[in-house]
Amino acid sequence: MQRITPLLDRYPVDPRDHRPFLRAFLRAVHEVTGKLYGPDIYRRLLRAYAPGRNPSTPTITSERDALERELATVAPAAAPAAGPVPFSAVAPMPDAALIRAIFTESMPQFARLAAQAGRDTQVDYLNARLREAERATADAKAQAARLAGELQAQVARADLLARELEAGQVALSQQRETVASLTEELKGQRLFAMQSIESARAEMRMSKDRTAELQSKIDRLEMTIDQLRMARGAHGGMQ
Repeated sequence: MQRITPLLDRYPVDPRDHRPFLRAFLRAVHEVTGKLYGPDIYRRLLRAYAPGRNPSTPTITSERDALERELATVAPAAAPAAGPVPFSAVAPMPDAALIRAIFTESMPQFARLAAQAGRDTQVDYLNARLREAERATADAKAQAARLAGELQAQVARADLLARELEAGQVALSQQRETVASLTEELKGQRLFAMQSIESARAEMRMSKDRTAELQSKIDRLEMTIDQLRMARGAHGGMQ
């Protein structure tokens, strides 16, 4: 904060060119921490300490690389043995609880800074950001509790649907067995009916043949009777 406040006055906001302020900002961060960071970390620091300064990621990357080359040229012996910290190895930003603890410990310093000219705006901004972070944390906890309740309800519903599905599968299996049994029974009944029909047809043919045979005998007997009648009539006339 002590290094950035003069930079805010020295470099007014220019939406078309953030490089002068960004260059001085990166050097101030390096002078305080002794490290280089990735674009995401620098963007978080800009949002916290220099609102309204929103350079693009390529701009941050190019200025960071330029500072890295400058440091390697000016003081190569002072560089760490392992080289600059890579982007993937940058430590994550502290969480909200740690930020609140740091702010609590630093409140006396904030009070002294607030007494100085030009410091009260920055302190008010940081206090406002702290309140926003606390509200966001409370909202996130409430949303997490709501999502946990919805998840529990969905899990219970999934269990119920799984049990219903299992019962449906059992009933479907039983129905399939019943259909298969009925199919076999119908096949047997159909075969029996066909056999019965064939047997009835055979009996009918035999009955027709027997009837024809009996009718032939009757015809012959009637013919014989007629012949006998005729013969008897002839013999009676002769007497």
